[in-house]
Amino acid sequence: MVAIKEKTFMYPANERGIMMFAQSALFHEDGSRKGHLLVTGVIGSGKSTFVQRYLEDAGLNPSGYMTIRHTSRKSQKMGFSHIPAGIQRETGLLTVRHQNGSTFPKDCFLIVEGDDSRFDVGQFADKVFPLLERKGDVIVLDELGGVELLDDEIFNRVLQVLDNETTPVIVVWKHDQSLEETLSHSYLPESDKAVLMERRRAILGHDSMTSVMLESDGTITKELEELPDELIEGGKKRHLIVRFGIMGAILIVLIIISFAIGWYWINPMTIIRYFWSQLWGTGEVFAEAVTTVIVNVRLPRILLAILVGSGLSVAGHTFQGVFQNPMVSPDVLGASSGASFGAALAILAGFASTGITLISFVFGLLSVILVLFIASLVKANKLLSLVLTGIVVSSLFSAGLSLIKYTADPTNQLPAITYWLMGSLNSARMKSLVFAAVPILLGIVVILLLRWQLNLLALGEEAASTMGVRTRLIRTIMVVAATLITATCVSVSGVIGWIGLVVPHISRMMVGSDNRVSLPASALIGASFLLFVDNIARRATTAGIPLGILTAFIGAPFFVFLILREGRKGVTG
Repeated sequence: MVAIKEKTFMYPANERGIMMFAQSALFHEDGSRKGHLLVTGVIGSGKSTFVQRYLEDAGLNPSGYMTIRHTSRKSQKMGFSHIPAGIQRETGLLTVRHQNGSTFPKDCFLIVEGDDSRFDVGQFADKVFPLLERKGDVIVLDELGGVELLDDEIFNRVLQVLDNETTPVIVVWKHDQSLEETLSHSYLPESDKAVLMERRRAILGHDSMTSVMLESDGTITKELEELPDELIEGGKKRHLIVRFGIMGAILIVLIIISFAIGWYWINPMTIIRYFWSQLWGTGEVFAEAVTTVIVNVRLPRILLAILVGSGLSVAGHTFQGVFQNPMVSPDVLGASSGASFGAALAILAGFASTGITLISFVFGLLSVILVLFIASLVKANKLLSLVLTGIVVSSLFSAGLSLIKYTADPTNQLPAITYWLMGSLNSARMKSLVFAAVPILLGIVVILLLRWQLNLLALGEEAASTMGVRTRLIRTIMVVAATLITATCVSVSGVIGWIGLVVPHISRMMVGSDNRVSLPASALIGASFLLFVDNIARRATTAGIPLGILTAFIGAPFFVFLILREGRKGVTG
């Protein structure tokens, strides 16, 4: 086993991935004991909450003790009302009130009734030792690592528990820095402090111990009344279904509106009747103009908007997950710059729209192939080398694009290049739709099938590798799929910025950071967003405003809002 002496994760943002990591640290595939897990963090980081949720999720029957107390009906539902023992000890309390349906059997809870006196180590030992004798799938020692370790009997008993060969142990305690800060304000002699830290190091250094440090993303430490309803465990799935239903309904409404509006207005009921007739063969006859506008003009444009919007959103979401950087967009590896250079070169050479699309697509792929090849020659940090190489290649193609614009005919070619670079769906036809559908849908399907592994990549390469994830292969597949999507989108619609950067953040705000849920949400939101923007563009002027302009006007202020929101969260959290 690879010992990870202290790996840091955000909680609850990466809860699912940390659960899988904990399972791999504690158990072999056959269910036998593999090792022990130390869960550490500051007060309010969610240590005990995570352990309780992991045990419930894994269906484990624990022995040992937990120091959890429910404080209100709402907090019972949320499961976030952990009262750290460090706080309780200041009042002499270390009490657990059993709740029906809780993970632990009633007699597994540590119940130490105190008064206003200091923490009673003897009473603690009297209650803990019988609990450790209970048989279970895992032994939990919650909020260990305090003054109780100064008791030789308790410390030796903990070492005996860790030396057992059959049952894994989960130890939960405050991080060293938090404990040292607490001890600095205590009356504990310096000699006792030194012994306490030495004994903690002995537990941490046990041969079978893997250490995980949790950092709160702000959710755990909020006031309970301020926690959103979607964090209630029992209703989380129901809330997700409702939210996905709302997102789907918004997309359907926007599709109907997109068919209706334009310089030739079509009544929405006529549109519904038309597709009903086509679906069920009712034989209803419609005006030729209505049929022509719906089938030949608006249907390809709407479908292309859905493909490009969802594709750019999924690609951006994937790149942000792979590179662990929320500021990353789909053009991080130079696909957009390469595709733009190819399109400008094709326009300069006098190719028609089909040729422009094909050459743009080829150069978009070539740019990323060049990035991957150069990055493969670097032995150091692979992610950093990919990003830096992407910047270099992107700059190279941008310079080539500038040269083409400089030499282009200012009467015809330069305006065509400039308009193409600003992004538009005006060239949407069934031919371009068929060309775009295959690679975009292929890339989206691959990413959605592997989206759960994106959660594991978020834990870091070393941690993911210990869980059997082939990180380099998965990362390469994700990058290739996202690049295929990006190059295709840019080749058929031009450069439409901000969608792949902003929409993933909206998705996470709506459904959380679990990629299994947020990636499909990004696809739905991205499709709706681009349809909405395209409707504005079509109605604004006769020729239509380039989409890149509108997405920048909408996306940039919203991204500023996100930055300010995160900044306030960092101050208050």
